[in-house]
Amino acid sequence: MLVLAGDIGGTNCRLALFRGSEKAFERRYASQELASLEAGVERFFDEARKELGPDFRPQRACFGVAGPVENATSKVTNLPWFVDARKLEQRLKIPRVALLNDFQSAALGVTVLGPADMVPLGGQARNPTGPCVVTGAGTGLGEAFLVWSPGENRYQVIPSEGGHVDFTPRTALESGLFHYMSGRYGRVSFERVLSGSGIADIFDFLSSEPALSPLVSEETRAAVVTEDPAAVVTRQAMEGNDPICVMALNLFVSVLGGLAGNLALTLLATGGVYIAGGIAPRIVPFLQAGPFRGSFEAKGRMAPLVEKIPAFLVTNPDLGMLGSVVQASRL
Repeated sequence: MLVLAGDIGGTNCRLALFRGSEKAFERRYASQELASLEAGVERFFDEARKELGPDFRPQRACFGVAGPVENATSKVTNLPWFVDARKLEQRLKIPRVALLNDFQSAALGVTVLGPADMVPLGGQARNPTGPCVVTGAGTGLGEAFLVWSPGENRYQVIPSEGGHVDFTPRTALESGLFHYMSGRYGRVSFERVLSGSGIADIFDFLSSEPALSPLVSEETRAAVVTEDPAAVVTRQAMEGNDPICVMALNLFVSVLGGLAGNLALTLLATGGVYIAGGIAPRIVPFLQAGPFRGSFEAKGRMAPLVEKIPAFLVTNPDLGMLGSVVQASRL
């Protein structure tokens, strides 16, 4: 069976055709350049026909979209798109189409990963049927949960928009960041901090401090004017070229670790906490050697419990796609 899988984010729209677990054809488009998901899929089909022949037709489709899904529809959070699965079926002539929140897709993708798709981030061995947390930062901050169903002998996904809950600072530095961002935005959610734009805001906060501003390199100051500031900060930190960029990325990782540990404690995620999203695979050394695990485990009296919970960085770039294929196979 030929399946169309989509990973639809505020930055990129990835579409691929799968036969089983094998990818037959794939394209990536800039989401902002597409008028709608339908337009993107039709462009994808035109390109696929040139390679696969005119008679190909997927029997199932599933799209993971960056936004809440209700009644098989979704208003994509960072795009002016309204997606309707039933209308997609009619327009694209695909018998069954499903929509999932993008982190529902990511969570389902976790269920088919192998050891080569992940980097361990501490903790003990996972319970193979224990609850799991899947979270990650990119354009926004996603969350979803996996709970084992004994009757179906497989994991079921609990969707979430928890990335939009109030940011809760834990340290004096995080409190300063909160007040800085509150002055800029009013309400501050975790997504405001744990996202690409959040990295840029963290850098702005630190570099606005009189004691830290002189430490920002001239190379960084020039680059953030002409390039994506988050990309500049990440690059300068990874290369060790700017101490304030290093400090910014460590603060980002610390907040991420604190949130991940909170979610682990909330769900008692003995099956593991999985860090996905577009940012984490680019900052592997900071997640391994930085303050992530310390913040993850800093839970007071509950620290001995959280210390046992394993965490993993997902490195497979097709995570959302794989989850969409899993869901499409269940239709």
